[in-house]
Amino acid sequence: MNPYVYHGHVFHEHIPPSSHYETPERLDRAIHGLENYGLWNRFQQVEPPHGFKELALKIHDHDYVELVEKLSSRGGGWLDSDTYVSRGTWRAGLAALASAKDSVERTLSTVTHKSFILARPPGHHAGRSGPAMGASTLGFCIFNLSALAALELADRGLVVGVLDFDLHHGNGTQEILYEAPKIYHVDIHQDPWTIYPGTGLPEDIGRGPGKGTKYNVIVAPGSGDDIYLEAARYAIGLLLRYHVEVLVVDMGFDAYRGDGLSATMLATSNTYHGIGEMIREELNPRVLIAILEGGYTHGLERGLPAFIAGILGERDPVEDEATESDPSKIDFLKGNIRRLERAIKS
Repeated sequence: MNPYVYHGHVFHEHIPPSSHYETPERLDRAIHGLENYGLWNRFQQVEPPHGFKELALKIHDHDYVELVEKLSSRGGGWLDSDTYVSRGTWRAGLAALASAKDSVERTLSTVTHKSFILARPPGHHAGRSGPAMGASTLGFCIFNLSALAALELADRGLVVGVLDFDLHHGNGTQEILYEAPKIYHVDIHQDPWTIYPGTGLPEDIGRGPGKGTKYNVIVAPGSGDDIYLEAARYAIGLLLRYHVEVLVVDMGFDAYRGDGLSATMLATSNTYHGIGEMIREELNPRVLIAILEGGYTHGLERGLPAFIAGILGERDPVEDEATESDPSKIDFLKGNIRRLERAIKS
């Protein structure tokens, strides 16, 4: 059966008050890319369900949820210098959370075990009470869909994996899940000393019952396909090591060469198609729930179709020329993998 895709006009109701990277047009670009490469008709389309405040309160503090609701009801405003709220943000954010919860229920109870959530506002930087792990801002995010999906799956007694390959560290997801056992969160991201949110070191492996279940695989600025694919192989290997049954994916395509927010990264369709193939061929989770995070231009139009083609077992429809990195970037990745392994064993 074809996978589900959650999309709808409600996700366009989160509207910036002025020029901004995070706009409704992002979803138009994503869908256009899937149509352009002949993948859009491979989905069963699902209208986003109506969301309830209780879903946000499962992952966020009461005061933070109240702040978003009040700002939205007053017509909008700014949570911080990066992150806006509009009149439609409350409805869009709750619909996004409801899509994550509904996706868990559908993929576990039907013969279709894959779903893709093309929602906004994004969520992986949103922590319990807003900016997470000391970050300066929420980084465009409002409610954390991937944390909700992971907790819903864990509540059903499953061993859960979360794979985040966005350019930036998913600090909100890591914060919310930091003490959660049997939720194995692997985050591939640019060196936190060089980019927002400045979090996600190899030594950050969880706390209390969650110690040893959180992993940060960091790559240097200027990394190409060879680095990203090596990092992804290691990440998938970690999830296999811990016998993950179901997988939540934070799909971020902002490391795509020339996407907009990263002028330094050199990932192409080869990276995203390769990650999709590894998930399908090596991990082969019982359930896959993939949630859109970053990506603003070329990454949405080319990286997203390549990733979905890999998940579906089809060739890369984009066929970019592969990029290779300076050897120093490979040494950087290997050194950080060694740091992570030492932290896991400690």
